[in-house]
This record gives sequence, structure tokens and C-alpha cells, in this order.
Amino acid sequence: MKHGKRRVRWGRVLALLLAAVGIWAACRLLLPGLTSGKIAVALDPGHGGSDPGASGIIAETELTEQTVRALAGMLEEDGRFRVILCREYGEGKDLNRRWLRSILSGADLLLSVHGNSADDPTARGFEAYPALPDSSYHEDSLRFARLLAGEMGEAGAALRGDGGIRYAYYDEAGNKLLRDAPDPELEGLPSFAMVQYPRCPAVLAEQCFVTNAEDVADFAGEEGCARAAACYYRAICAYFELEPKT
Repeated sequence: MKHGKRRVRWGRVLALLLAAVGIWAACRLLLPGLTSGKIAVALDPGHGGSDPGASGIIAETELTEQTVRALAGMLEEDGRFRVILCREYGEGKDLNRRWLRSILSGADLLLSVHGNSADDPTARGFEAYPALPDSSYHEDSLRFARLLAGEMGEAGAALRGDGGIRYAYYDEAGNKLLRDAPDPELEGLPSFAMVQYPRCPAVLAEQCFVTNAEDVADFAGEEGCARAAACYYRAICAYFELEPKT
């Protein structure tokens, strides 16, 4: 019996030590950012690692990483923002770990950047997918989506859906259902994970079609991604009612 009690005691000690180490590690990771007083913006470069995303004139991950790099640089140079990367460049990370990272890092806003594709090479344009109407962050997500679409439209992007706004649902079989307006018949179904689960306003942006030459020329490549990033930067500033610094 004495040995049994000793094993239980040491087990509890080990559990407490592990918990303490976990808390210490979390504090080292989070506290510098959470106490900085800066606005925390989570940026998700879609796909990555062994998942290149859509293929076309360029790979989707090329577009998403170039855009997020440019946008992160603008936000950091601005000085009023703290950037949270939902995954590192070149890294593959599942969706759950991505949105969880934004939550644990205290994100105030999340933008997930993607590129679109189609069998029809003439398909082109920008789409912004906000959190669905049953989300507590829907209204703020929709406001951010409209700001993003407005900036991209001003930059010359064709706006798909309702002025650049669309909604995504997944049915029970896992089929993606896209709508130009909220669909009451689909209420209760899940949406894109990156806009459904973060506990902050979130938008998934389909920046352009990687299968359309005009879209790629305008909003992909080094210059095109920088152009899109500048649109996103201005939209983020407008969302927080700040004047852009560049």
C-alpha cells in the first residue's frame, strides 16, 4: 500500500510539473504580444507545405505567401499592429491548428488569403467570404469583407457575387455550396473553418483566379501581390478606423 500511495503522489507531482511547464511556455509565447497594446491581426496564407492549393498559371501557395509577406511587412512597418501568422511560410499546418493559433494569440481580426481557379480560363475576379449570419461575429466580418471588396474594386478587380461578397456552406456530404447571399435553407451548416471557428471577425479572400491571365497579371506575382496587400492593408486600417501610414 505504501508503494501504491507513493506512485499516486509522484504521478500528481509530475502532472503539476507538466502543467506548470505548459503555462510557462504559453506565457512566454503570448504575454509579450498580449501586453503590447497593439492591434492583433492574424494572417493565414492558404494551403502550404505539401498542399500547393489550386494550380494554374501560378500555384496558389505562391500567391498566398507572397501576398501575406507583403501585407505583414506593411502592418509591421505601420507600428500599430501585431501580426500573427497562422502558419509559417513554406510550412503545412492543418486548419484546426491555424485558427487555434489565432485564438491563442489573441487575434482581433483574421484574414485568410487564397487564390481561386476554374476550368473556364475566362473566369476571374475577387470574392470575400465573411463568417455566416449565425455567427456572433457576422456583422463585423461582413463590414470587413465589404471594406476588402471596396479596396480591391478600386484597384481594378472584378467583384464576383454581391459586390464581392459571397457565402460558403458545406453540406453533410462535405460538398461546398457557394451563395451570393445568405441562404436560409442552409442555416446551421458549417462554413470555411477559418471564418467559422476563430473567436474574432474573420474573412476568407479569394484574391484572384490563378487560371486567368489577366487576374494573374494584376493581382499575382511580386507586383500584383503587393498591390493586393496594399488593398488589404487599407481595409484593415479602415476597419479599425485608422488612417493608413503608407
